[in-house]
Parts: sequence; structure tokens; C-alpha cells
Amino acid sequence: MAEVRENERAMKSELVAALYATPGTILIGAAMVATVMAAATALTGGDASFASMTVAMLAIGLVRQLAHRRFLRVDLARASEAEITRLERLAMVGAWSTAALIAAFGSHAVLNYTYQPVAVLAIAQTIGYLAGISGRNTSRPLVTRVQILIAAFPFMLALIWTRDLAYLMIGLTVALTTVLTFSSAQVIHRVFVARLRTMRELENLAVSDTITSLYNRRGFMREIRAETNAGHPITLISIDIDRFKGINDSFGHDVGDALLQAFGDLLSGELQPGDIAARTGGDEFMVATARDAGESTAFARRLVMLLGSQRVVAGRHVTATASIGIAPAGCANTIDEALKCVDIALYRAKLEGRNRFVVYNETVHDEHEDSRAIEAELRDGIRRGEFELQFQPIYNPRSGTATMAEALLRWNHPERGLVSPERFIPLAERTGLITVLGAWALDEAIRTALTWPRNIGVSVNVSARQFDHGHDLVGLVGALLRRHQLDPQRLTIEITESSLIEDAEHVTARLIALRTLGVRIALDDFGTGYSSLSYLAHLPIDTIKIDQAFTQELGTSRKAEYLMNAITQLAHDLKLRLIVEGVETPEQLAIIEKHAVHGIQGFVFARPMAAEALLPMIGNRVATGRAKPPRPTSGSRKGDRFSEVA
Repeated sequence: MAEVRENERAMKSELVAALYATPGTILIGAAMVATVMAAATALTGGDASFASMTVAMLAIGLVRQLAHRRFLRVDLARASEAEITRLERLAMVGAWSTAALIAAFGSHAVLNYTYQPVAVLAIAQTIGYLAGISGRNTSRPLVTRVQILIAAFPFMLALIWTRDLAYLMIGLTVALTTVLTFSSAQVIHRVFVARLRTMRELENLAVSDTITSLYNRRGFMREIRAETNAGHPITLISIDIDRFKGINDSFGHDVGDALLQAFGDLLSGELQPGDIAARTGGDEFMVATARDAGESTAFARRLVMLLGSQRVVAGRHVTATASIGIAPAGCANTIDEALKCVDIALYRAKLEGRNRFVVYNETVHDEHEDSRAIEAELRDGIRRGEFELQFQPIYNPRSGTATMAEALLRWNHPERGLVSPERFIPLAERTGLITVLGAWALDEAIRTALTWPRNIGVSVNVSARQFDHGHDLVGLVGALLRRHQLDPQRLTIEITESSLIEDAEHVTARLIALRTLGVRIALDDFGTGYSSLSYLAHLPIDTIKIDQAFTQELGTSRKAEYLMNAITQLAHDLKLRLIVEGVETPEQLAIIEKHAVHGIQGFVFARPMAAEALLPMIGNRVATGRAKPPRPTSGSRKGDRFSEVA
């Protein structure tokens, strides 16, 4: 009901605006009519009636001009119904007063100066006015009909009163014109309204989103610029549905569209009067609000909570999270700068792990600028060869000897020093430079492994972006193996659960292709994700690596030890190698040795080091507590599964 009333009010506003659409015509018309009346005054030697009509016409023209100026000062989109009605009545009174004055002018001339030139002048003026009525005020048939009756009826009576044949013919013509104009007014009005409605519908389509019925980006920009121009402070909130492409690809675009619609409905239900919401992109929404910083933060927190809960969309159970950026009112001088601020805040929310909100401030701005600088330096660093590989050995707990080394990428910045991989790897992934770095790391790791004994393998981490459709990881690995003539079984590709989130089917196909080459696959960071167990059943993996965060809990949490027992048993049942990362203390090592693991990696044995430092260590034994003296090398011996770790 409220929407219907709003549409009716908007339509009335448009119709009233049409009454004021030709201010120049009204002003010029009033001046011309006054001039004709003044001429009639002169021709009749100063007829007082004509002189009074001239003054009245000038007064009416002035009043109508003042009414138009008042109209220009009113914003019809936000005006009250009472103000719109007042403007409508002013226009009607102006039109009807003009019609009455012209009717009086024509009638007076015809009755009192029947056969004089001034009568001809008055007849021409009156008929011209009547003929022009049909072209004016087409938006309101009531105005037109009353106007023509006021102007034509007294004039026709005056013509008939003369009983002159010529004047009777003129009266008949005026009568026909009146009838035609009177009957066509409604038709013209319907055409006008139909055109107006069509234009409004097209305008609504141009500024509305068809899926959510919210504003689109164009409509949103129009509204917030209007708010800014009116001097109203606004807070901008940018919302992005996390990993929406993966939802679309996994469930289909119909589910994706249904999720967008559901979120649009959820967002609309959380809005306050005066809030402006829009879907500005594929999975991007924005809200402009007058809420203060605290209220905006509470609003964003609630949206994160509501969207993060599982919902049934188009018959499918879908869980989606949201990243949100907030640009508080006053954070920028212009709306364009405020939009940049909210983009920076949203970018930071995604960088910090998604499913959260970030409020823009100077610290966020400075870190963003620093990140942009590092991005440029990253490109230069790749060109200048500032990257290197370090290697951390992985030891067999039974023999105490290294069976593999993990290649770790490092950036030696000429000014910043050693840049943490936690900082430059995500940046390289976002910019696509990870494919270049990843290719170099694979080549360097394989080349370095050739300098080691043939029973020592190398493990290389691969980013999710290296599985993108535009990057042929399988072809690259195959080419490097052929180029360096490395036994494929000596190369292990490490992936994380995040590699499978966007397009699990595609990644799985690539992993199968890598296994076909003879390369081994390890699932890294096991124990930190939510779906790792299901991946064990479907992925072509050889090894699972227990994440160091899980390792740190051993010795302090009995639950962690129970889980370690279960994981160890699971790995043996599935015939998977089990490697534990992040073993840093002898106490952790003693706990790990209670379990039948295949490899131990951590500071307790060795930190990452350059390839030159690693080579002398490869043949050395470490004190694992389970290491035994080496057996004689003569004769054949079938190695147990622990000695086969590579």
C-alpha cells in the first residue's frame, strides 16, 4: 500500500511539473496579450476597460512568473503532498485567470466595437489563444476543459449577441473548436500519462537491479550524490559475498541468483528509514546510511552473523560469508574519495581472512599504501632475482636421517630486508604473480634436488592460483621433469585445502594428471580445515602433513593427543604417509615418537637453510630417540614403509 501511494505521489509530482514546463512561453504570451490589449486601448482612444485589462494581464503574468520561481525552489521528489497541491492550484489559478481575462477582452471588443478594427484584433487574439490551449496543459484535462470553457463560452455569447452573419460564422467555428478541444483533452492526457509511465519504467529499469530490486550502481550513485549535495553526511558500507564464484560454479547460476535475492531481502529487512541500498556488482552490495560509527559497526557485525549462517537456497543447503568495509562519514572530502576509502576497507577485510568487517582509518590507509608499494617492488624483485629457496629437511624417526627437504620461498628485499612469506605470498596470489614465482620455485627446487643423493626427495608448495584454468601446472611440471631428468617420485607437490574451495573438480583432475606423471601429492596443513577428512576419500594424495598449529597443542591437550592417535591410525589404514610439521621442542618430539609417523619436520632438528648448507647435513643422523645403528649395506633388504618416505 505504501508503495502504491508513493507511486501515485510521484506521478502527481510529474504532472504538476508538466504544468510548469514552459515558463518562457507563459511569460512571452502574457507580454504579447498585454501588448495587444494596450494596442486596443490606443485604437479606441483610451478605453478604460482595455487599459484595466492590460494592467491585469501584466499582473497575472508576474504572478505566474513568481509561482514558477517557487516551483524551482521545491524538490518535488521530497516535497510534501500539501506543497505539491499548492503548486498545482497556483498553476490552475494562473491559467484560468488568463482565460477569463482574454474572454472579457474579446467579448468587450465585439459588443462595443462591432464593426471597428479593434474587434478584428480582439477576435484574432481570442481565437489564437483558444487554438493554443490544446497544446498546453495536456497533463491535466481538468485544467484544459475549464480553461477553454472560461475563454470560449462568454466569447461565443458575445458573437451571437451581435446577430451579424459573419460573427455568427465565427461563433460557430469557436464552438466547433471548443467541442473538439474539449473531447480531445482526455485522449491527449492519456497519451501523455502513458508516455510518462513508460519513461518512469525505463528510468526505474536503468537504476534498479533486476535480481534484488535494489538500486544498481547507477541509481546508488545518483542517490548518494543527491544526499551529499544536500549536505547530509553519509557512511558508506561495502559488502562482498565471499567466494561467490565458487558457489555459482558448484551449485549453478540459479542457486547463485537465488542467494543474491535472499541476501537482498535480508539486507532490505535490516535497513532503517533513510538508508540507501544497492547491488553494485556481481556479488557486491553497498549501503549508504546516516548511522554513526557505532551503529554502522553494529549493523555490519549483524550482517556478517546473519549471512554466515547456513540457509536453504533453491532447495540446496548453502553457506556463504561476507566481507564488509566501512567508510565513516567525514573520512573524505568528496564522495569519490569516500568510495575509495570503503574499497580499501573491504580489501583489508578480505586480506585478513574474509567473514569480517573493517572500518577505514588512517592505519588501514597507510597499510594499504604500503601494500601497493610492495606490489610494485614485488614485480621489480622478480625481475632482479631477489628471491631464493631455502630448504628444511624432513627426518625419518626410525633411521634419524633426512628423506626429504621442503623448499621454502624467501624474498631478500634490498631495503626492507627479509620479507615474510605471509606478506608477499598472498600479494603474489592476488596479483597473479604467484604463477611466475611458482614456476621459478619448481624449476629451482628440481634443479637443486639433482645435487642430492637419489633417495632424497624435494617437496614444493603450490598455490591455489597455480591451478587456475589459464595456467597449465601439469604441463609445466612435466616439462621441468623432462628438462632436468629428475625421477618424478622424488618430487612432492604440497597443496592446501584452500586450493579446492573455488573449483574442486578442476583441481582434482589436475592432481590426477600429476599423479599420472609419477609425482607425489601431499595435503598440507591437515587438521586446520573443516573438510579435510572428506578430501582424503576423494583426492589422489600420498601424504598428509599435520599442521604445526595442531602440533603445538600436543603435550598440553589430551584431546589433541587422542586426535593424533586417530589421525595416525587413519593414515595407516588408508596407506598414506604421515608427516608432522612444526616440532620445535624435545618434549614435542618425545610425544610424536610415540606415534607411528613417517616424517618429522621442525626446528628441533633444523631450521630452513640455503641449499649449500643443507647438502652436508643430508647424510647425518639426528637423535630422534628411535634411531638405530645402520645395518650392513651388503645384500638385498626390502625396506619397511618408514624407510620409504620420500
